[in-house]
Amino acid sequence: MQQKVRVAASSNGVLPEDMLRHILVRLPAKTLCLFRAVSRSWRSLLSDPLFVAAHKSHHPGPLIVTCSGESFERGTIEILDLSGHVVKRIATSMKNARLECTRHLDLICVARNEHRSTRHVINPATGDTFALPSRSAKEHAHVKKFFPQSFDFGQVVSTGEYKALRCVSIDDSYGECSPMLCEVITLDDGRHARWRGKQGPPAPVTSNRNKSVVVNGVVYFLVDFLNKYFTFCGDHVKPGSMASFNLETEEWMGIVQGPMPVCNGGYFSLFMELSLVCLDGFLVMAHNSEYSSLDLWFLMDAEESVWNKRYSIDGQHEILFAQPLEILSDGRIVLSAPGRLRLYNPITKTFTDFEMRNSTFVGTYTGSLLSTESTFTSEVSVVLVHLQ
Repeated sequence: MQQKVRVAASSNGVLPEDMLRHILVRLPAKTLCLFRAVSRSWRSLLSDPLFVAAHKSHHPGPLIVTCSGESFERGTIEILDLSGHVVKRIATSMKNARLECTRHLDLICVARNEHRSTRHVINPATGDTFALPSRSAKEHAHVKKFFPQSFDFGQVVSTGEYKALRCVSIDDSYGECSPMLCEVITLDDGRHARWRGKQGPPAPVTSNRNKSVVVNGVVYFLVDFLNKYFTFCGDHVKPGSMASFNLETEEWMGIVQGPMPVCNGGYFSLFMELSLVCLDGFLVMAHNSEYSSLDLWFLMDAEESVWNKRYSIDGQHEILFAQPLEILSDGRIVLSAPGRLRLYNPITKTFTDFEMRNSTFVGTYTGSLLSTESTFTSEVSVVLVHLQ
């Protein structure tokens, strides 16, 4: 049975612990992080896993993560609430940093913009940071050159393990049958973590931003149909298709066809208009059709490729370069746009905007900033400079 955390009372009176918890659990995480400096007993209370869990249930989020990194300058990560207020700021030693694959997780990932093989996974609550090794898997030691890689990371549903997946091309000739390699790494292995070679994807996948997502432990990559050949070793690949990879079994699951109405149109424009996102636990293909409407297609049946266009957001200027992030409990849709966080009400079809300065790259964070549990099981690389 867990011992209750005792909090020292002032000499002017006694505030029952249950009442104190009742008050503190309603305060924002930023304030409670400051309160930890009051005394050891306060720090013990505010770090208690039961209190952290109760606080998270009162503040379900999500929080918004932004990253800005100008050329030759160190990147800055900001975590904001849905009103645009900064909850926590993290300065990294990585220059020209960009945010990658940060969605519905307790961790965030940053990469060096001009050298995307350099990636760090960060726990913003504790400051723990893990530098993903750049060296290839031993199964691929014979490969001398790797070309632009597709990357994503997420959790195995059954175990909670964090795994990352990368696909790399070993031929930059853009030929009809250009081979790709696949590698997986388990982040929980700490300093002993190594990339493991796996079978390559069933079709070439794209390395562009917002073209991949993890949903319920499955990674979906948009197939690189921009290439005029559309074939991979004889198998036909349709525009708007996705290759899926199971993080638990570490095996490819095949090709998922995109919504039929989306697959019509010019190849280049279609490639620029499509992005993948996880909303309400569904794989969603966002189609910014000629930047005049934003259609959100929900995958209802992967085997039969059944899609449902649940939302269509009209307005050329309102949705220009907008990317959906989350659907809130009240039905509003959170969108990121250049310099702005937008909340769209599908009933009234109106927007509420909040400014996000220097928000070059945007994601979501669903962890608790009060958590003191270490994510990685052994020594980590220190790349954090300052946390506020």
